[in-house]
Amino acid sequence: MSKRSLIRTVSTSMVGNLFEFYDFALFGYFAPIIGKLFFPSDDPTVELISAFGVFAAGFIVRPIGGLVFGHIGDLFGRKRALVLAILLMAIPTAIIGMLPSYNQMGVMAPILLVTMRMLQGLSMGGNYSGSITFVTEHTDPKKRGLMGGFAVASCLTGLLLGSATAALFAKIFNESDLHSFGWRIPFLLGVLICFVGVYIRRKVDESPEFLEEKKNPTGIDHPLKEIGAKHKSQLILAVGCTMLHDLSFYLLFVYMTTYLTSVLGIAEDIAFSINTVNLVVVTIVTVISAWLSDKWGRKKILTASAILFVIGTIPLMTMVNTKSTGDIFVAQLILAIAVGGYFGPIPALMIEAFPTRVRFSASALTTNISGPLFGGTAPMLMTWLISKTGSHMMPAYYLTGVAIIALVAVQFIKNVSKRHTHKVKG
Repeated sequence: MSKRSLIRTVSTSMVGNLFEFYDFALFGYFAPIIGKLFFPSDDPTVELISAFGVFAAGFIVRPIGGLVFGHIGDLFGRKRALVLAILLMAIPTAIIGMLPSYNQMGVMAPILLVTMRMLQGLSMGGNYSGSITFVTEHTDPKKRGLMGGFAVASCLTGLLLGSATAALFAKIFNESDLHSFGWRIPFLLGVLICFVGVYIRRKVDESPEFLEEKKNPTGIDHPLKEIGAKHKSQLILAVGCTMLHDLSFYLLFVYMTTYLTSVLGIAEDIAFSINTVNLVVVTIVTVISAWLSDKWGRKKILTASAILFVIGTIPLMTMVNTKSTGDIFVAQLILAIAVGGYFGPIPALMIEAFPTRVRFSASALTTNISGPLFGGTAPMLMTWLISKTGSHMMPAYYLTGVAIIALVAVQFIKNVSKRHTHKVKG
């Protein structure tokens, strides 16, 4: 593959990821408003739990999307699966921006909201795993970590764009306008992702590793059967590694804005601004840690980051609970370094854990088991646990426990990729 073709492939995939994650994360950032409009109640906590329940619904159907798009990607091509996933995200996002509220439409409003969120979840089930598979398979194995890091960075940039958009709209609109129509505009802009899907379909080359694999057919027409028969232990370990990836992000950078505003009483614009700045830190550290994983090994970088979570989460969340803006910023900054350090090597680790013929399906299963269980449920679970226990430290305890499990899983997962031209350390 020419350098120009590689740049086009990587950059297009990154732009696709950016818009995809922007679309998906907007719901989390505007959850307090969506809760009031679609699940009105005398109890703000009930509204919030309901909204985060819909947020989680998008994750619950992700395994189905992963199965469908993984099957398409392994049998018919990564490119075809990616295009379909991107288009499936754009349309429901725009519709969410146009949905009437509960007061305007009654019970059909939340029903339609849940439906659109579930369609978004189906799309996410195929896009993330598909994009990291697609990008890394176009890349020299010696740079696989870095390219996977760029793929994650593009997703983070999309989330950053969502956070920045929420912060911007909270500043330019007064509360009444933001709640009546302002929150809808960012969702309507998500339809721009359609153009990325069309471009990929027309201009970007198929994965060379997929094409090479198809020259030597194995007769496998059900990748899931092979995964269950030959790669079950690797799949369990991959989920164990990835659970910290999902929980840390959705707890610290999606739920955290709601925690700061609804639980600690921090102003919305301050909460969004702190979140946005530290998302930039996560993105930068992700690329650096991915690059280092090519030089020092995936496991060394992941182990160091997981240890930082284990020893640092509880004291840092204690700082957050002081309600001091400075303490909150510093605590989230340190946690952002841990998140980015863990994020960078994960794509390459997942890709190298499975052979090409089942790689899309296996990585889709990994992310879509971990994502719904530990990412999508985190905001709703933490809101419920805090309301029941009265302890603001529940997020810290939960994250620390998951970090310990991930730390163990990282030590045992193996590199089974057959296309390495060098020995990956770790």
